[in-house]
Order: sequence, then structure tokens, then C-alpha cells
Amino acid sequence: MRSLRQGALLAAATVMTAVITPVAATAAPVSCEAPARGSTGYNDFVLSYKSECAAKKNYDRTFSDVTVSTLVDKRNKLSVTTSTALAGSIASVKVNDKEFISSGGHGAAFQYAFHAWQQGESPSECYNPTQAGARKDDDRQAPPYHGPSTSALYTMAKSGASIRTAGRPAFFVTLDDPKPGWGDCRAADLQPKKVPFTMGLSPYWLQTSIELAPDHDVPKLENVFRTSATITSEDERHDHFDGVFVAYLQPDFTKVFSYSLATGRLSAKPADSHTSKDPMVRCTADGDYCLGMYVRPDVLGSKAYYYTMSRPPMDYNGHFGENTIQVTSPSGAMDKGEKASYETYIVVGNKSRVQSTMTQLHRALR
Repeated sequence: MRSLRQGALLAAATVMTAVITPVAATAAPVSCEAPARGSTGYNDFVLSYKSECAAKKNYDRTFSDVTVSTLVDKRNKLSVTTSTALAGSIASVKVNDKEFISSGGHGAAFQYAFHAWQQGESPSECYNPTQAGARKDDDRQAPPYHGPSTSALYTMAKSGASIRTAGRPAFFVTLDDPKPGWGDCRAADLQPKKVPFTMGLSPYWLQTSIELAPDHDVPKLENVFRTSATITSEDERHDHFDGVFVAYLQPDFTKVFSYSLATGRLSAKPADSHTSKDPMVRCTADGDYCLGMYVRPDVLGSKAYYYTMSRPPMDYNGHFGENTIQVTSPSGAMDKGEKASYETYIVVGNKSRVQSTMTQLHRALR
């Protein structure tokens, strides 16, 4: 993935206290033809997910994208969309018409990814099961790079204000990818030449759920949604395993804050990178839109942590830059047949609303 160097657990989102509800208008047809590269609007076209411009077929199965929504304060619409092209990953989180997620290709969006490695080695992008798909899925694709995913999607269904998915993640760097991964790793050095590796798939199964209010366990917090996942190994034993839940946010989410569980306050942090045991929040410069992640302390435990990172445009990230927020959950050994589970609450809204919601969430869940 573009920046899956660190891992993630679960997140929470808080909606703005007051957003003027837009006047209803007839929506203009969505164009799937990209503006000229470098022109005004090109980055927004690539990074803002459009279901109309994305693949709906996964191997021999066809799914429509799934959107669930809820009203916050009886006037602000919070919506979450999962994508077939991204194998069930979250492609869009919106408050009214404001998009939070940067979704340009299979290595971005809001998704789970994993690493498995042996003692004496280190986590590698060449052994990196990735929910949305493989790096090569974007090769020879036209913008916005939402063609079919190598990750196999078997279930993506809506029930009430919830979405459930099930699938087999692809390796981000597959055996047939001619290019090395991050750090010049080679898939052939880490992946055996047998099924499912030769299909680009990992020997893991991933099940996820997304629950908006009133379906989650804090239904009065309408600007929060709960995410959870379970991954099951069909792999050989690995001495180390980690899970990452990472959101790539739109380019205007430049400000970074941590939320103190002790004081209930947000404090500014460096934008380039920051590691924390306290929940993290990213905001637009004016503080009008923020997204925060919250994991119950007993779930976070002693090893997991929050991580934020900002990187400028470069060849590795398609020259779009990166503004990420994530939870990394390292664990011990993972053996064949074993499972690892994750839970995160996501909070969206303006800075003040996110801060107050984090306080209410922490009181309700601890």
C-alpha cells in the first residue's frame, strides 16, 4: 500500500455540530472521463470515489457498491460506502457533500492490511495481505484507478445501517508483479509458487462489519460508526503478525491532533508523523471537518498504537501525497487456523464536536 508501514485497530467518527443542509437539487450526471493531468479538478476526480466510475465485477461475481447512512442532529447526513472495486474496503465517508476519504486506487481508501514475518526478519510489503487489492490492479488503468480488484470478494451486504463483507485479501505485491516492493523486496523471495499465491491471493480470510447508529452499541452518538474485523489464517505459522486499519484522507486534512484520555482535550501534533497511545484525529486547516479513531483501551492493549503520517507527492504515491491516520495492532505468533480480531470506532465532525464525542465515547465504553 502507499503507506502501510504501520498498522491499525479501530476508529470512531464525529459529525459537525451545525452544517447547513443543502437545498435539494437535481444531481448532474457523473462524468467518468478524467480532466487533463495537472489541471484544476484532476486530483479531486482521482481521489474522490465515484461508484459510477468503478468496477462492479469481482472474478465471476457481481456486486453493487453498498452505502449506509444516518441523520446526525436530524439534519446532517453521515454516509459510508463500501466498494466492489476495492473488495469491500471503505471508499467514501461523507458528511452531507463533504468527502473525507482519499480513494485514488487500490493502495489508498480506508482499509485493513496485514503483515506476517518470522523471527529475525521484518514486516515487508512483499508479504502484505491488503483488503482493497494488489498494486498491479492500477497498472494500465485509467483514472480514477478503480478497476477490478485481485482481492476476492464473496459477501458485501447491507442490513439496516450496517454492512458486512467477507473475502480473501490479495498480496499488495503479487508474484507476477515485475516491480520490487518498498525497500526493494521481491515477492518471489517471500511467497511460495503455489495456490493461492500464484493467483495473487493470500492464505487469509477477512470478515468485516461497519455499523452506523442506531445499529452500534452507542446509538445516541449518531456521528460515530463502529468497525470490526476478523482475519483467519490458512498460512504456515509466522512468529509475528500485525493488523493495520488505515484511512487515507483528502488532501485538505492537514492538521493532526491527539485526544488525551486523561484531560478530554485535543492537542496539536506534528503533521509529518506521530505515534501515540492516545486516540488520534485529523482535521482540515479551519477545523470544520475532522475524523478521529478511538479504540477501547482494553482492546488497544500494551502493543497496539495510533499513527498518523503526512508525505508529499512522490512517485511511490502516484504524486498525490498522503494524509493518513491508522491503528497498528502487532501480535505474537499466528498459526494455521488461528484468528485475530479488531474493533475501532470512527468519529467525524468539526474539531469541537469530535473532542466532545471522544469524551462521551470513552465514558460509555470503558
